[in-house]
Amino acid sequence: MGEPGGGRGAGAESVADVVETVGELLGVLAEKVRAAGPDGVRVLTEEELQRHQLNWFRAGWEEHARASGQEDPVGPDRPPARLLPFPERPRGHEHPSDDGG
Repeated sequence: MGEPGGGRGAGAESVADVVETVGELLGVLAEKVRAAGPDGVRVLTEEELQRHQLNWFRAGWEEHARASGQEDPVGPDRPPARLLPFPERPRGHEHPSDDGG
């Protein structure tokens, strides 16, 4: 007896489902771009994307500082909130690029 799906395994079916979903999403995106017209669509530059991400992270840190009662006055040389240090890595969990080379 053969496998259901014409001999394709579960992995192949899952890949086919992902490809189908991505195709549908691209179709929806293409329709939105067509409806908006060339003047209604703008591609972000890398700098704009990084600035947006930085603002998003700053807003998160500000909210974290307010929620934990650690808000400091904001100045030109200070981040908008007191940042918590990253925890140190446990011994034996160093990244291969951390060997100094």
